[in-house]
Amino acid sequence: MDATFLPQGRFFSAKPAVPDPLEYPRPSVEPVVPRPPKKPSRLRLILVLGLAGAGVLAWTQRGAIRGVSQPPPGAAIPTAKVVVGEFERSLRTNGTISAQRFATIRAPRMEGGGRDAGRNSNSLTLTELADPGSVVKPGAVVASFEVQWLEDHLDDRRSALTQTRSEVQKKRAEIMIAQETEQQSLRAAKAARDKALLDLRTAEVRSDIEREILKLAAEEAEDAYQQLQKEVELQKISHAAEMRSVEIGVEKDRLHVERHENDLQRTNTTTPVGGLVVLESISRGAGQFDQVQTGDEVNPGTLFMRVVDLSKMIVAGSLNQVDSQLVKIGQRAEVRFDAYPDLVLPGRVVSIGALAASGSPGQGWNRPGRDDYVKRVALEIAIESEDPRVIPDLSASAEIVIDKQPDRVLVPRSALRQKGEKLVVDVRSGDRFTEREVEIGAMSPTHAVILSGLQEGDEVALQRTPGA
Repeated sequence: MDATFLPQGRFFSAKPAVPDPLEYPRPSVEPVVPRPPKKPSRLRLILVLGLAGAGVLAWTQRGAIRGVSQPPPGAAIPTAKVVVGEFERSLRTNGTISAQRFATIRAPRMEGGGRDAGRNSNSLTLTELADPGSVVKPGAVVASFEVQWLEDHLDDRRSALTQTRSEVQKKRAEIMIAQETEQQSLRAAKAARDKALLDLRTAEVRSDIEREILKLAAEEAEDAYQQLQKEVELQKISHAAEMRSVEIGVEKDRLHVERHENDLQRTNTTTPVGGLVVLESISRGAGQFDQVQTGDEVNPGTLFMRVVDLSKMIVAGSLNQVDSQLVKIGQRAEVRFDAYPDLVLPGRVVSIGALAASGSPGQGWNRPGRDDYVKRVALEIAIESEDPRVIPDLSASAEIVIDKQPDRVLVPRSALRQKGEKLVVDVRSGDRFTEREVEIGAMSPTHAVILSGLQEGDEVALQRTPGA
């Protein structure tokens, strides 16, 4: 193989050399010639013009989109007249309709009990019951209970009372006989003593032995008489104790009979007030509750009925502790009902709670929870008009009038606006509005009392005017 030597010891093979890639011929690049612009089509021109028009429309309506009325100059601005009238401020409260006067009817508690009558239980069985929803008068019988066992036992106790009374008469006769016998013995002893004392007076004409015998006889008779007197006194006490014992037995039987007679009267339960009959639910076991009905057994003291006086209804509600100081007993109110939106009845505050509590009546009243920091005061509003639609447990609201001022200059609150530390209104003067400072007094949710700055008949703007 032939080789060719080069300086610095380098050599190359004699074979043909591989051409260098960098020396490959590069393709020629032609210069880019810009194309002439195309003329816009008619469709594209219409689209651009439409977008531009929409942008202009959105810009002009930007105030309406933001919810702020920006009327252009000369546009109509809502106004109101300043009037002189009665200013009224009220406070709203919600509550539930309940009866101011009602009677709770419970199963009677048997004073005589049931065990002495041979009964193992004091439960009572309802035999008669007033119809639910009916209206009863005061004193009417609204419930009756099964009393045959009581009547039988009462007959036995009456017979026992008659027997003990006869025993008292017998004992009294025996004591009278014994007392007469004792008095007879006492009289005989007294006679013996008197005779001995008379014999003792003859001692001067008697011998010494006879005088001594007479003296001893007189002393013996005196001692016998004194002893018999003491025995008679003790017998009187004994006879009185015996008599009192039998009299106590009679009194015990008499009270027993009276208790059962009272029980018998209470089995016919009456109502002290007249009104609507409302039956309560009682437990039937296994966690089941149902409205009471005839044939049910109820324990003494069980509440099974209410009689509600519909002529005396109230709204039982509550107030926030902040507003409680604004309400006073006797303030007027207007009562509205959720079930009857067109029904409005007059009312008056009759009761305000003395203590604040957590929650609200009917919704966790006095129940601890996360709302304990919200304190409320109980309130009762008497409804001063009757309506057959008003029944207990209806939801209602009341507007309590807490401030009422006659002949006041009134302006809508929406006409007032704050400007720095003062209140101003815009008053119409011809076709223009003039800003005017005012001084206000009491305010309600809708109106304010004007003390100075406006007079009756002035026309004020109800929204900000251009340039205000």
